[in-house]
Amino acid sequence: MSGGSMDALRVSDYLSMRRDNFLLLRIVAALAVIYGHSFALAKPDGSQDVFIRLGWPMYSGDIAVAMFFVISGFMVSGSFLARGDMIDFAKARLLRIVPAFAAVLLASAFVIGPLATELSTGEYLRNPEVVGYVWKNLRFSSDMAWQLPGVFKDHVRDAVNGSIWTLPAEMRMYLLAAALGVFGLLGRRWLATASLALLAWLGIAHPEFIPLHQDWFRLAGYFLLGILVQLHKDELRIGHAAMAMLALLVYLSMRTQSAPYLFALALAYFCFWFAYRTPAWTRLERWGDPSYGIYLWGWPVQQLVVSAFPDARPWHNFLMAAAVAVGLGYLSWWSLERPALKLKDWRPRFLRRSMPRQNPQRGVQSP
Repeated sequence: MSGGSMDALRVSDYLSMRRDNFLLLRIVAALAVIYGHSFALAKPDGSQDVFIRLGWPMYSGDIAVAMFFVISGFMVSGSFLARGDMIDFAKARLLRIVPAFAAVLLASAFVIGPLATELSTGEYLRNPEVVGYVWKNLRFSSDMAWQLPGVFKDHVRDAVNGSIWTLPAEMRMYLLAAALGVFGLLGRRWLATASLALLAWLGIAHPEFIPLHQDWFRLAGYFLLGILVQLHKDELRIGHAAMAMLALLVYLSMRTQSAPYLFALALAYFCFWFAYRTPAWTRLERWGDPSYGIYLWGWPVQQLVVSAFPDARPWHNFLMAAAVAVGLGYLSWWSLERPALKLKDWRPRFLRRSMPRQNPQRGVQSP
């Protein structure tokens, strides 16, 4: 894809500038997930998600999650290229995902649960499903635990946290990026491109050959698009004309079989267009990155809002839950996520010489 104008720089050019709006995009996406879920969790009032009302193929929550996976594919593959070390890569990924996730699971099971359950506190805590909720979800299996004993049973949905279904998929995408890196494919872009194209074709034509839960195939496709941008960052240009053309093609193909694929390409391109071609909110970075915490806390906070205000309309649920989730997101970043990420460059002494480090590649983001 070409930008269609002389001022359309390559992705690698923008990377070297180290100014982008990815943080703002992640925050907006996390809030969009809460917005989309408000119509599923709050008392129905006949209103609809704005994208469903406009006839889009996906609602706001799905669109936001797709953007997360595009950005993740781009940054995670870049992280491996920058580190060139499997141990450091795995440690960075685990430190980014697990501590905040574990904290939300523990808080849901041992703080929210006792407050919201229909059972007595003693009866609730003695139930093995409470500890099982935490342990089962920390396994990052497709067989996840959604309910806690007696919690939210009078709600439209009784899942304690319906947002966490994407995390096992995210972990498997990390394994994919690591495999591409370990086998040397990330450094050979055309061989990697051919391998990813083969995987995409198998996922569409013969999904039975890929050991992936069927709910994750779409997410994997968006992750692959992010990796492809990383691989071709020296050729791909980001411009307004290309963004407008993709939007037009999506509009014209809305009711055709090609619509999902064109939409995926346009959405992936939009992520980088928004990050690089809109005015950078660099001051936002001073406050930290609350996006992951907002995503994790959004659903349980929305359920608590339903408990406190059962007649609140979806928009009211969204506004109240979003305000609380943003606060918890920043609290999670400063008290847990940021301190955990400071450990990503540490390794035990006996491992320091086990795998030689490679020099980071210039212009690669390493989150």
